[in-house]
Amino acid sequence: MLKSRFLSGLTAALLLCSLRSHAESEVIPVESSTIGDTLGLADTSDEANAVKANADALVIEGDKLELHLDREMRAIGNAKISRGKQNITGDLIDYNVQNDELHVTGNASINVGSAQLTGPELHMHLSESIGEIKDASISIIEDTENADAKKIQTNVKSSEKFSKSLGNLQSQQIGGTSTYSLATEVSDGNQSQGNSDENSSPRSSNARGDAKAIIFEGQDRKTLKDARYTTCDAGVDDWYIKAKELNLNDYSKTGVAKNAYIEFKGVPLIYTPWISFSFNNQRKSGLLAPTYGTTTKSGLELTVPFYWNISPNMDATLATRVLSKRGVQLQGEFRYLEDSFSGIDDLEYLPSDDQTGQNRYYVNLKHQQNLGKGWSAGYSLEKVSDNEYFADLSTRIVTTSRVTLPQQFNVDYADDTWNFNALAQKFQTLDNLSYPYERLPQLTLNGNKDYGNFNANLYTQLVAFDTNKNAPAKVTGSRFTIYPSISLPMNQTYGYITPKIGIHHTSYSLNNDPNNNSSLERTLPIASIDGGLFFDRDFKIASRNYTQTIEPRMFYVYIPKAKQSDIPIFDTSDTDLNFSSLFSENQYTGNDRINNANQLSLALTSRLIESDTGIQRLTASIGQRYYFADQTVSLPDATLRKSNSSDIIAGLSSYLKTSWNVDAFWQYNTDDSRSVRTTVSSHYAPEPGKALNLSYSYRRDTPGALTSTGLDQFDLSGQWPLGKGWYGVGRINYSLRESSIIETLAGLEYDAGCWQTRTVIQRVSTATANANYAFFFQLELGGLASIGANPLSVIKRNIPGYVNTGLIPDTYQQPYYE
Repeated sequence: MLKSRFLSGLTAALLLCSLRSHAESEVIPVESSTIGDTLGLADTSDEANAVKANADALVIEGDKLELHLDREMRAIGNAKISRGKQNITGDLIDYNVQNDELHVTGNASINVGSAQLTGPELHMHLSESIGEIKDASISIIEDTENADAKKIQTNVKSSEKFSKSLGNLQSQQIGGTSTYSLATEVSDGNQSQGNSDENSSPRSSNARGDAKAIIFEGQDRKTLKDARYTTCDAGVDDWYIKAKELNLNDYSKTGVAKNAYIEFKGVPLIYTPWISFSFNNQRKSGLLAPTYGTTTKSGLELTVPFYWNISPNMDATLATRVLSKRGVQLQGEFRYLEDSFSGIDDLEYLPSDDQTGQNRYYVNLKHQQNLGKGWSAGYSLEKVSDNEYFADLSTRIVTTSRVTLPQQFNVDYADDTWNFNALAQKFQTLDNLSYPYERLPQLTLNGNKDYGNFNANLYTQLVAFDTNKNAPAKVTGSRFTIYPSISLPMNQTYGYITPKIGIHHTSYSLNNDPNNNSSLERTLPIASIDGGLFFDRDFKIASRNYTQTIEPRMFYVYIPKAKQSDIPIFDTSDTDLNFSSLFSENQYTGNDRINNANQLSLALTSRLIESDTGIQRLTASIGQRYYFADQTVSLPDATLRKSNSSDIIAGLSSYLKTSWNVDAFWQYNTDDSRSVRTTVSSHYAPEPGKALNLSYSYRRDTPGALTSTGLDQFDLSGQWPLGKGWYGVGRINYSLRESSIIETLAGLEYDAGCWQTRTVIQRVSTATANANYAFFFQLELGGLASIGANPLSVIKRNIPGYVNTGLIPDTYQQPYYE
């Protein structure tokens, strides 16, 4: 390609327009000053003006170029006119310089951002961006660099930052449905639950559409007549979003569609006479796509949500949920985030349940406030109208299994030395059996400071324990605990040793004590020494270098015995024996029991580390505790230990190159030569879309326990391609002890490239009622629209390693056929 540049004198002034020709013989000689004057460009040597002029320069090129009377330009054959990043091409381009009129004939094409618009003819006033292109085709090609890697990552957009900043204030989803938005996944901020991980959806890198006419109404506004849009490849017309009229505003990144509907396989599915949306991943007020499903408890259900974008840091989602067996439920969630506070208010109300005749409600209020100078405060209040609310109106086992709802206020302070927490806590009990003590209030102060080589620690707590008004009568009162200690950590590269000594004092003021004690005290010295060594060696397996470590550890603790049987149990329980509790001073949680101890804990850990990557391929540990004194302190009705050693515990964790991960834990009682606890879990995931999980859990009944603590169950789950775009998902959680199924899930997914469909059936055993069955069906169209009840959160909770089929990288996609 030959290029002609026209310069005036010795200056470097750039023209607004240059002529280019693909054949030198076709270039028509023209005086540069004539073109410069015609276009109104004054000569200048100012570098800044030259750069600006270059950015605004208008360039026209073609196989043949013509200039008529310095006013009209024509490019014939492979014609192109461009200014900055704006490019327009066609078979024939006529440009009237005086009137700024552009006329492109034959294969007209204009780029608008990442979109390419084509049609047989284009009329436009170039500088004002006013014009029209008829019978237009639209092609949107996004940057696909590293697209596969991006697919399997959660898309963190600006609107998601709002949700993520709320942290653990995220509300629980009671209805068992999750909302997707129409067009551009208006979403994330528009999700009633705001969980980006659960609701991240696939987005095609390419999209296309067409319109009877595209009218350019200025720099940032366009109107599309009889428009269609899809993410399916050319020649695949499985689905379209259609609109009689579509108004787009590039400045505000918003659009308005009139008489819009979704068409799938030629069948209209959802219609709206008017909808406003954002096409830049921004939150925007408006109706979200309705969801529907069915459960055995509530029948068919339809949820229609409305999202209200109140401000950049405040939003609300209002929804009407129609339940065929129960009536109409109203739902609302209000979220807010400021520099110093944030929170979520979640409300549900079902007036006059058709099944029970009751007004039923759920309230979940959370707020956290930064008060400055290290102080913060907040509250978390949760309440339901009746004990069966979750069992009747939820499909999630994490919700239906709940039997206590906390209602609490907290005040906190923290600096480099001190940490303070004040808590007032009550509970709503749903099973009429579990009545945990309420803390009205609980004050905890911790301090930690180094003095030279020594470390000083102070733990204090004051708690007033009370009972729920519906709970059976039992002892109440207050407890004060103070535990100062000092230690001397001595660390070297080859090991460490830390001696420690402290005094643990507890005093009680009691009411309704069965032993008629109004006050009790207990003071115990605690001495311990913790030490370990590190050994390592390098070796090679095949061609890979590895480092193996041997890490022995010992922990000795001495606590004298003291009579504690008169002390009531407020918040104390026995801890499981594991590699954390093996090296703890007290085998009990809480402060109502301090075990007597003259004991030594020993453990040995070995690690296999891949030298080149630092990946820990294998970890194995074994440990046991040895007692030099009989046990004299126990919980009520518990059997005292008779042996001079604890159970043996062993653990194994592997991360193999064959994509198998295995974790195992084993607890073995040497006195009766029986296993006490066994947990084995394995995970196999050779590639995205393929995951198999198998786990087994066993726990023997605790001797002397009033209720059954035994466990014997296995869990099998997975996701696997079945061929031709089909994937199977499933899970079964079965109790061998009760010979019954706890939870099952079975489903099929189909991935057609530009759309996916999921059908899932779930059975959930509940803590307060009979089992509940749920059916989910979802049609997801290119990540832009989702129709039906969303099962993704249910699938992800049940199947570790699950990957949304629309997010599976292309290199791992299963072939599909229509």
